[in-house]
Amino acid sequence: MIEDTIRAVKEAEKKAGELIADAGKQAAKITSDANAQAAEILKSAEAAAKEAAAAQMDRARADGEKRLAEAAGEAAQAAEALKKDAAARKDSAVAAVIAELLA
Repeated sequence: MIEDTIRAVKEAEKKAGELIADAGKQAAKITSDANAQAAEILKSAEAAAKEAAAAQMDRARADGEKRLAEAAGEAAQAAEALKKDAAARKDSAVAAVIAELLA
C-alpha cells in the first residue's frame, strides 16, 4: 500500500514535471509568436507612416510649385506694367528734353 502511494506520488511528480516542461515550451512559442506579430505590426506601421509622409511631401511640393508659379505670374505682370509706364513716360521725357534743347 505504501509502495503504491510512493509510486503514485513519483508518477504524479513525473507528470507534473512534463506539464511544467510543456507549459514552458508553450510559453516560449507564444512569446515568439507575439514578438513576430509585433515586428510585423511595427513594419506595417512604419510603411504606412512613410507612405503618409511621402503623400504629404507631394502635396507640399505641389502647393509650393503652385505658389511659385503664381508669384512668377504676378512678377511678370508687375514688370509688364512697369515697362508700359516707362514707355509712356519715355515719350514725354524725350519731348521735354527736345523742348528744353530747342528753347
